[in-house]
Amino acid sequence: MRVSGVTPLWLAAPPLLALRVDDFFARWRQAQRTLDPEDIHDLRVSSRRLREGLLLFAPLYRPAALRQGVRPVRRITRLLGALRNADEALLFFRELAATAAPAACAPLGDLVGRYQQRRQTEAHHLHTALSNLHAGATHAALAKIVARPRVFSATALPIDPFMTIGAFAGESFAGRLAELLELVPAASREEDAAAQHRLRIAVKHYRYRLEILSFLLSDGYATIHGLVKQYQELLGTLHDLDVFAELVRQEGLPSATECVILETLAAHRRHHFAAFAALLAAHPFATIGEQVRKAL
Repeated sequence: MRVSGVTPLWLAAPPLLALRVDDFFARWRQAQRTLDPEDIHDLRVSSRRLREGLLLFAPLYRPAALRQGVRPVRRITRLLGALRNADEALLFFRELAATAAPAACAPLGDLVGRYQQRRQTEAHHLHTALSNLHAGATHAALAKIVARPRVFSATALPIDPFMTIGAFAGESFAGRLAELLELVPAASREEDAAAQHRLRIAVKHYRYRLEILSFLLSDGYATIHGLVKQYQELLGTLHDLDVFAELVRQEGLPSATECVILETLAAHRRHHFAAFAALLAAHPFATIGEQVRKAL
């Protein structure tokens, strides 16, 4: 079915969600076969995009059925987290070891070795868990759920299922944008890592919503999406650096080595925060929101 901006919401939701469901399970099978870092990353992104789609169209579905459908997707997201963290740490510490001061090279090499072992353990755990979850049966159950939105109900629905998907998208983007704007002032303070983490999560939700509804946007979509993705990547790097710093503190490294690594991480963080602040100044979220509104 071809969906356009004037398609009623109840008709638009099932095919849009079906695309996300099919993408998720295709990536599940690919990641299960290879356990490749890129495939793991793609599956994790797909799981979050699907969950955002289910949240987006949740008012059209029975809450109990939706909870049943979301549960395995959320479980996959969580299972992937440990392996993704090991992959990111390995990549970062390998690069750091290649450019570190001589005194830090040996301890960093040991750290890389530890994460290689952790990666192998997490990969085995993930492969077993994915096999036990039975992708085929889970796919069929979730596809059945998304194919059956509520149109008529004995109780009032929280949304008009006959409104156009275009009108619904405008309201949806405005709601997500309001959440972003509330978080920006605190996240603009370099020392407030917790606020930057909250903004990172909100930006991810906004990006995935853009991707789900991208067919409604005019020629400006590529620019808008590129800016939002840039925000997400910068905030994601800030968060990763904070996580890596905590990992280093827990590894029991020699004091001098720990200080060298932590200062390197701090320098990377200052650099990426400066890039984030520059992006905020050049392309504030309010402007991006206005671009979305005009593109609809």
